[in-house]
Amino acid sequence: TPSVIFYDTDGNEALRLRGYYPPYRFLAALEFVADRHYREERFREYLARADVPLVFEPGDLIEEPFFMPGPYMLDRSRWPGQRPLAVFFEQSNCHACDVLHTGPLDEADIRERIKQLDLTQLEMWSDTPVITPAGERTTAGQWADQLGLFYTPTLIFFDEHGKEILCVDSVVQFYRLRNLLDYILSGAYREYPTFQQWRSAQQR
Repeated sequence: TPSVIFYDTDGNEALRLRGYYPPYRFLAALEFVADRHYREERFREYLARADVPLVFEPGDLIEEPFFMPGPYMLDRSRWPGQRPLAVFFEQSNCHACDVLHTGPLDEADIRERIKQLDLTQLEMWSDTPVITPAGERTTAGQWADQLGLFYTPTLIFFDEHGKEILCVDSVVQFYRLRNLLDYILSGAYREYPTFQQWRSAQQR
């Protein structure tokens, strides 16, 4: 939360936003819907050609010692991983990425938890070769396009068999990321299909 779903005049979903988005990105979403660009293209493509570019050229990402280096062979379809996998889709010149790395990822509680996962970082618009958790050969940019990603950072968590557990595509604050990691590391996703169901059970 918050989640915002935009519908067209026929009641069809035009755009879905999950979580907090900075003002310039939310304004772009409003223009995308109000001007009916959703009829011709996806929000990701609209952002890529924005007059004030919201997409930057591939460049240096924020390095962390816990990210696995390439080659990015993430296949879990044949041989299961020993622990869950988190894929960080980021880009250079990304303020929200800076907030994630200098905020939540800099907290001792988060680092203690996140080191219990397999972690990798991909440039969302790059042609870096990747083998996805499902065993498909592609590039980071093509995979992000297939997933419909348009915001960085986006964190996607996969289980030991390569099945997606959870996708977080907005600015994540410390307390929320800690809870998300507890949901994954405890294996609660096997019993509770969504994070919200698990949180509700915890609060009873």
